Amino acid sequence: MALNEVYANGESINYAVNSAVESGDFVVLGGIVGVAETDAELAADTNYYATLRHIGVFTGTTSDAVAVGDAIYLASAATYGSALTTTVGSNELVGYAIEAKGAVAGNVKVRINN
Repeated sequence: MALNEVYANGESINYAVNSAVESGDFVVLGGIVGVAETDAELAADTNYYATLRHIGVFTGTTSDAVAVGDAIYLASAATYGSALTTTVGSNELVGYAIEAKGAVAGNVKVRINN
């Protein structure tokens, strides 16, 4: 075991996040992508924190047609939320679709990109 190990299991880690983050939201913090396991909670240091899961497949919503392997982004240039898109633009990459879906509003299954 490395003496400088901080977490033996880094699958879920607590981060400072926007106060509006809710459980189930995709969250992008710079190059870190995760899905909130908890709602943001105010801490004694006046920051809001939520636990983000870094591995797995999660559902979000989109009205875009999606093919297996398509890159999936947070919609509307957001850094958190569950509304997703296949449009790059200034949107943040969250992962890749593992199932196809048609161009109607509905769920898309996304493998987190980390």
